[in-house]
Amino acid sequence: MKSLYRIIIVISIICIYPLLIVGAEINDPAMEFYLGKIDSIINSSTPFNNNLVYEVSLNSTYDKLSYRGVTNESDTAGFILDYKEGQFSISIITDTAGMEENFFPLDIKFEKPWELDCRFYFYPRDTGAGDLAIGFIPADTMWGENPEGLIVLNRDNYQIKSIYLHYLVLDDYEWLSREYHFSYDDGTTYLSSLVIQGCYYGFFQRRYFRQNLEFENYDLQ
Repeated sequence: MKSLYRIIIVISIICIYPLLIVGAEINDPAMEFYLGKIDSIINSSTPFNNNLVYEVSLNSTYDKLSYRGVTNESDTAGFILDYKEGQFSISIITDTAGMEENFFPLDIKFEKPWELDCRFYFYPRDTGAGDLAIGFIPADTMWGENPEGLIVLNRDNYQIKSIYLHYLVLDDYEWLSREYHFSYDDGTTYLSSLVIQGCYYGFFQRRYFRQNLEFENYDLQ
């Protein structure tokens, strides 16, 4: 329930702030500076952006939700994943209760908002310390195609802490959100968790779900 409220709040903030903000779009020098730093770090240090070979353990929890965000059914599964030549492969399923929806989404690479046709904004009342939040919405011509969302980064070293992407329409989903969280070790950026939430049409009604993916024990080859 709290996760559903968080989505509603974040989406509302993103939609409302462009109307209130005295901020910066991507052509602002300060915004260009931060987005350039983010892009440099992500491209140089993230394993699946560098086509490295590695193995990682994954725990996946899939919840079927009511329209109020209440969990109706839940399933937990464990996987061992290999990443090679830009593709994931599942080598071992360590535990699963058999819910067919609880599978590993092979396409987990996040879209880089700074490479899309989006408008970027700093938030008002920024204290100038700690984390920096950058909001973005699609350009008018790309509304409903490009995602809207939020980037949170460390202001001092420019490392991304999280990226939130919300899609009004994506494939067969009525709406879908992906929230990526990252950790850092010895100059390498690791995807530590990915939360996917969405809504799609079933046979007779909308179906709501949340999948929480936790990545552990990266083994770079």
